[in-house]
Amino acid sequence: MKNLSGGGCLKKITGNNICLVLSGGEKAESLKKEVKSVGWVELRVDEFLKRGNKIPWKFLRRPGLRVIGTARWKKESQDAGLDITERQRLGIYREIVDYVDYIDVEIKSRIAGAVVEHAKSRGRKVLLSYHDFSKTPSLKKLEKIYAEGKKLEPDIIKIASKVCSEKELFVLMAFTHKYSKKTPLAIAPMDVSPLERLMPLYFGSLFTYVSLGRATAPGQPSLDSLKRMFDMHDRKKI
Repeated sequence: MKNLSGGGCLKKITGNNICLVLSGGEKAESLKKEVKSVGWVELRVDEFLKRGNKIPWKFLRRPGLRVIGTARWKKESQDAGLDITERQRLGIYREIVDYVDYIDVEIKSRIAGAVVEHAKSRGRKVLLSYHDFSKTPSLKKLEKIYAEGKKLEPDIIKIASKVCSEKELFVLMAFTHKYSKKTPLAIAPMDVSPLERLMPLYFGSLFTYVSLGRATAPGQPSLDSLKRMFDMHDRKKI
């Protein structure tokens, strides 16, 4: 993927800053094409299991592509989530760990420590996540969540939160700007416009999440819509 931002002093956004979320049911032709244009893929294994779809491993073997595997905790899922016990969810992580580069598990889930320990024992990296579908926490609470995650020594910390006001967006950007200098972050403001969704990239977030069709979070843009938006940007020379 070409650079997504224009000239000037701002960081240029590239395919390396895009994480394509796969949740099952994606068309093989689109998947084969689009995986080549992004730097990251997130496998929502819980969604694949709910939908009864097979994970398209053969499309995820491109050199340089970083694959994140997660079985999302039902308490931090957009919808009803996968109705299984935490012991069963731990089993899913153990099954997929050898097929991915990163394991994503929630900071506040009780299996976080066990998942992290197993992932590291298998030579895999860890992304610890936190999701709030009602609001963006205060800066003080975000810092507390961050500190809690850091205790498990992750490679990346993810914060995804609904943004209900300008103040909340500012808080999330302030957190990103400060803590991305200490730890790699993936920040996803939810229920906002595509432009606001991209803002954390300019404050230090590693990547933003996009779908190939069905969104897995409020306001999550599709990869096609993101491309169209920047094609318009290029044509208008903004």
